[in-house]
Amino acid sequence: MKKCNERGIAICNNKGANDTAVAEDALLLMLGCLKSIITGHQCVYDGRQIEVKQASFGVIKELSRCTVGLVGFGDIAKATTKFANALGARIIYTNRTRYAELEEKYNVSYADMDTLLAQSDFVSLHIAVTDDTRGMVNSDFLGKMKPDAYLINTSRGDLVDNSALLNALLENKIAGAGLDVISPEPVAKINILLDERIKDKLVLTPHIAGITNLTVEKIYKKIYENITNYANNQPLTNRVN
Repeated sequence: MKKCNERGIAICNNKGANDTAVAEDALLLMLGCLKSIITGHQCVYDGRQIEVKQASFGVIKELSRCTVGLVGFGDIAKATTKFANALGARIIYTNRTRYAELEEKYNVSYADMDTLLAQSDFVSLHIAVTDDTRGMVNSDFLGKMKPDAYLINTSRGDLVDNSALLNALLENKIAGAGLDVISPEPVAKINILLDERIKDKLVLTPHIAGITNLTVEKIYKKIYENITNYANNQPLTNRVN
């Protein structure tokens, strides 16, 4: 950034281009956890459909009876809020800055981190990795969650202490996790979160949340617009320097 500033080189990002796509994946992971979709799929292949159906009778919770806790309240969190609201969930959020003026618009309530962890059925991560947030989902964080709650991560794997999450799942401190991202990438077979003992407690997608065809279209369209604006000495969109 400093070198670009010194040379007068503009830097722009594609803020908001993947908000809907990633929010869809966050919702997919929440519903996948609630419905035990991965293990259910395998049970049908194993010929145990009726057995599992009977064991699940009256047990499965609907999202409308859940509290979704959003850690961060940027573009993706706001898009996730719209989807969760549509299914009737109660939504709370925590963020460095409280957006009181947006809470009625998005039908959300603010909570401090400890309150959010204690009340949420889903704790969904929507923040960037910084020196302050790297590994923030540690034993203390997970220990403050409800034992029947799920961790959802569509942000970055580096936010999560893998050992802490593994132990929390093995010790039934939380019910499970829905993860689009796992650190480090590429995820190797020896990654401790691929432990067979917790396989039934995980719903995983291979870091595909933000790469839909519409997202790619938005990205290249915005790049083209900014190149054109630059060539015509017009203001740039989402300039960060």
